[in-house]
Amino acid sequence: MIQDPSSFLSLITAAPADEPDSAIAHAPAGQLSRRGLLAGAGALVLALSLKPKGAIAAEKGFGADGMPHGWRDDPTLFIAIAPDGAVTVTCTRAEMGQGVRTSVAFVIADELEADWGRVKVAQAHGDEERFGNQDTDGSRSLRHFFMPLRRAGAAARAMLIEAAAKQWGVPASEVTAENHTLTHAKSGRKLGYGDVAQAAASMPVPDRAKVTLKDPSAFRYIGKGRVGLIDNVGITTGTAQYGLDTRV
Repeated sequence: MIQDPSSFLSLITAAPADEPDSAIAHAPAGQLSRRGLLAGAGALVLALSLKPKGAIAAEKGFGADGMPHGWRDDPTLFIAIAPDGAVTVTCTRAEMGQGVRTSVAFVIADELEADWGRVKVAQAHGDEERFGNQDTDGSRSLRHFFMPLRRAGAAARAMLIEAAAKQWGVPASEVTAENHTLTHAKSGRKLGYGDVAQAAASMPVPDRAKVTLKDPSAFRYIGKGRVGLIDNVGITTGTAQYGLDTRV
């Protein structure tokens, strides 16, 4: 089984302060009249477009959709599970003290239903064609990738469930995944993630529209404040590698 972490399971318009309801502050750009524009002559106009709103939206996406190379939610890019069940999450953003390597990992781990104690993080190399946008700025890593990362984790969970169901000869709907364990309640059979990782690798990645995300009430790590920085030991003991440590 290949254990390369990069392959899955392989194993402003401002109105004058005293005119908060002025026409220029509230009129859609496509409906802004010359009179309305002149009425706001004391305003600082930072940007103005008289194109219909639909045309603007068609020209450029916003958020993650507007970033160069966009986003990815393919689990094969972010998750690797070894035969012993160890889960490696590939982080495509740079750690700059904001804890992104931890947050990216626990978002995926939560949807994957992985045991946090068996999760580690690998740093992706720079390749936006493969990983999508990798800019580390503007506090956008989770704002842009939260849902794609959730879908990746949920898709991986579904593939593991499908692999276990196939091995047992039962419907996937009868198999559950919880804390690194796959269970068929009717027969009492259980399998670890590592037991079916190789088989799951051959399963097709589910269509994102059909992936079932966890209800937020079932989150194990997200928003719970129970997960410390995954790099904490390395940082506090001086063994973590920084850009300044790079030698070429």
